[in-house]
Amino acid sequence: MTEDEIQSLDNPRDYKKRKTIMDDYINIIYKMMRNNIKDDIIYYYIKSKGYNSNLNSLFEYINIIEKNNFPKRIPMSPMWLYESTYPVYVIVIKRNELLKYLSTINPKINKDKMIQENIRIIKEKYQVVEELETIFHSFHTILMGEDPNALDTFNEKYQNSKISSFCESIKKDITPVKNAISYEISSGFVEGNNNKFKLIKRIVYGRSKLVNLTKKCLLAFSIKKEDFNLLELI
Repeated sequence: MTEDEIQSLDNPRDYKKRKTIMDDYINIIYKMMRNNIKDDIIYYYIKSKGYNSNLNSLFEYINIIEKNNFPKRIPMSPMWLYESTYPVYVIVIKRNELLKYLSTINPKINKDKMIQENIRIIKEKYQVVEELETIFHSFHTILMGEDPNALDTFNEKYQNSKISSFCESIKKDITPVKNAISYEISSGFVEGNNNKFKLIKRIVYGRSKLVNLTKKCLLAFSIKKEDFNLLELI
């Protein structure tokens, strides 16, 4: 090192502390704790003031301030975060349940009655739901139909919509998809067996090695054959 570099070590740089999302709420949390306000009230108050980051981080930060400054306070368990319930008059419909309802075509399958009673209100409130249902039924009709060229019309119509990535993926495999529409032959049997084999592999292979994996596959795929002999696998 040069003489100047050695002397510069006596004056280290004053690095500024990086600003975090919690900086705006530290004083609020501290003052509320000093006033003996409970953790759950502090938690929801901070949320109401615009905190929109990770909620578990907020809970942990409250605990850290409590531990460092108010050791006599009894910290609350994080379980109360997950024990909150909706009022009786509130109807809760989960997103996956709604998607299942919209994508159910088979009339033999019973649809969710609660969603059925409220689907009109949901569509009025969220127009994307009705749009999604229209797109899905349109694609299903094309896939189950006999006109593969209708797929090109579908892609042109929705290539700039919310499902643009889906349209792009169809374009990459346009020939196999059109073949699925044109021909009665399906690869469903092969894909089903592939899925079955992968499931057996995940269950058996890691601990039981290749020998037992082979036996398990023979048992799963050959058990219905007339010449199947279970004793040969033992």
